[in-house]
Amino acid sequence: MKRLTLIITTVFSLLFILYSFLFAYNANEVVQVTVQQETQESMRDTVHSVERITKNLTAEDVVNNSSAWFDAQQEIMNTLNPMERVSIYDANHKEVLSFGNKLLANIPFTEAGKQALDKNLSFTEFENEEDMTTYEYTGLIKNKNHQPIASIRVLRNVNDITEAQNRLLIVSVGGSVVMVLILLAILSYYFKKIAQPIYSISDVVGRLSKSDYSIRYNQLGVAEIDELGDDINDLASNLSRQDIQISMQEERLQLLMDYLVVGVLMIDKKHRIKVANKAAYSIFDLDDNVINHKYEEVLTGYRLLQMIETCYSTKENVNDEVYLYYPKELILDVNILYVPKKANVSGISEQVVVLAYDITEIRRLEKVRSDFIANASHELKTPVTALKGFTETLLDGALEDEDTAREFVEIMNREANRLGFLINDILDLAKIEQDQLGHRSETVQLNRVIAEVVHSLEIPASENQVEVHYDNNLEAGIRFTTEEMRLKQILTNLINNAIKYNKAEGGQVWISSTVTEDDKYVVIAIRDNGLGIPDEDIPRIFERFYRVDKTRSTASGGTGLGLSIVRNLVASMSGKIDVVSELDEGSTFTVYLPKNDKKLLETEADDSLSADSE
Repeated sequence: MKRLTLIITTVFSLLFILYSFLFAYNANEVVQVTVQQETQESMRDTVHSVERITKNLTAEDVVNNSSAWFDAQQEIMNTLNPMERVSIYDANHKEVLSFGNKLLANIPFTEAGKQALDKNLSFTEFENEEDMTTYEYTGLIKNKNHQPIASIRVLRNVNDITEAQNRLLIVSVGGSVVMVLILLAILSYYFKKIAQPIYSISDVVGRLSKSDYSIRYNQLGVAEIDELGDDINDLASNLSRQDIQISMQEERLQLLMDYLVVGVLMIDKKHRIKVANKAAYSIFDLDDNVINHKYEEVLTGYRLLQMIETCYSTKENVNDEVYLYYPKELILDVNILYVPKKANVSGISEQVVVLAYDITEIRRLEKVRSDFIANASHELKTPVTALKGFTETLLDGALEDEDTAREFVEIMNREANRLGFLINDILDLAKIEQDQLGHRSETVQLNRVIAEVVHSLEIPASENQVEVHYDNNLEAGIRFTTEEMRLKQILTNLINNAIKYNKAEGGQVWISSTVTEDDKYVVIAIRDNGLGIPDEDIPRIFERFYRVDKTRSTASGGTGLGLSIVRNLVASMSGKIDVVSELDEGSTFTVYLPKNDKKLLETEADDSLSADSE
């Protein structure tokens, strides 16, 4: 403690003295610079005043001593600073005017000042014969046409401030020494007083470092140290609580690991499994005693073992899709992560972490999508095959039998209609995405359109036990210009989704509409209290065939195209769509449509002109 007291006192004293010296030194510099700047500014003002007075003169006026030059001399002398000496020279450097401070009358030119007579203004500082600091300002003065009319020289003495600067330095340093001596006496007394409480605090901290969180500091009458002791007591209480929290967090972490759907294995440098969660036990069909066994002994699958070995040898992360055939067939998305040893963490060497995600179901659903495309192709092929078969039969002679021919033609007609409907559906989807559908705008009563859509979805809403809320006042509400067919298709898809992906019981759907403050957009919001959408899926829900929950979407009859169609329809109507969702709380889809779509109105006008021309 004594050593600490001595060190603190010495360092503080030296710093205080050094600070005082630096302060005095910088103050002297500031004073000197300030004096120089103010003097230079004053001399510059004098030159500018002369230029202002002589702005209408020429060099000939000065040489010929014209009446205008005589009047200017009088005005210049009236504005002169008595501390300065002003001399004016004609083009031949002959002095034509000199007045002001007589003490400066016989001071010769400096070399820099002499050279600056025919140049721009130059400022020079020098010591005169009387050891006084003199400032010299020389250069050309010009008239308003920027033509040189004469040269000017301004001189000014500056009082020596060195003595004042020295006094300031002595006072600053001397005062700081006195203050340090007083401070030393105070600190000596104070440190003696606080030594015992500090020893007590040191003992408490030592006990805390050994995880004895029951120890507490008892106050000894020194307010500042007692406050610190109270803080240490609070720290002990916090450490005790944190110890409990750490234990709880370890339990939560273990719980999280146990319920992760991703299988996690942590393998040490010696290839021994150190950590395995429940998903890993399930995916790899592990025994209960795999901990501390080498992974080569418990894992199967040549590619999986090869990836782990590659990660060890290259010290780089490895990712691949792995097929397991024993003990059960699985498709895994496997990431092998190399974790190097950290220099500041003791007891933990380099490790490899195996993350295995079962994507068997995902691949199955992708196959379902492929099957969907194949089925669509088959549906196209079926009517074409039928048409071709019956056509060939008719050409081979069936035309002679009127009854048979009629039957065949009727079948061909049905198949042709079926083919046409199927092709139209596919083309409509393509046209929506490419904005090739015709635009037919009309004035729409929004509440009526919403009511019609809700009415068309009463059966699925009833089957899903979902209650739909909307404004059924068909005489009120918003009227705006848009495409009713597309608007209905948008509302049908969104409301149908809100019904299908809602709670099993107590599902609610709210439909509201309003107009933006600038009266440019109609805003339609469809909100539900259903299953919600995970944050990571929201950016992709408008992609074709993308489903948040593949199994859920399949069970509800979804194709993965509904929201993609909605997005393209809204875009084709010069609008936009936003979604806000919280998992297990519900989703809100908000559609913004122009209140008066100029694009639609122009298209409608073009259609009318085309019809008139026909």
